[in-house]
Amino acid sequence: MKIHALFAAIVLVGIAGCSQEAPPMPGKAAEAVPEGVTAAPAEQARQQAVGEIKFSMSPESFRVCDGQPRAIASNAKWDVTARQVTEVSIYVTNPRKGERKLWLHGGATGESMTGKWVFPDSKFELVERGSERPLGELTVKALPCN
Repeated sequence: MKIHALFAAIVLVGIAGCSQEAPPMPGKAAEAVPEGVTAAPAEQARQQAVGEIKFSMSPESFRVCDGQPRAIASNAKWDVTARQVTEVSIYVTNPRKGERKLWLHGGATGESMTGKWVFPDSKFELVERGSERPLGELTVKALPCN
């Protein structure tokens, strides 16, 4: 009888020890999951976070009464080095004609000024050169002339 009690005690201690949460691996910070968010499956959690893409137009909006003839020049800036992209293309879609045309090819970072052909609702698309994988999209907006 004493052997059965001893065996049961050993099993219970073993089960209790196995049910505890394992400590994080050395050198790795534990990732907190915000309340209400379900944690990703382990396979997805091992994937590295995707880097940030920076893509902007300046100005990104204008009063249509300021543009002559209702168009402006705008400065594009981009940085896709965090995504390990080496070359990009920027396409522009003309809102009046709906045509999508290649504007420029560039490196992972760059800056370029358009001519005075940016109309309200002109759409700029930043893509990876070669694969044409979309990286970013911006639309220059019109502001009311009050």
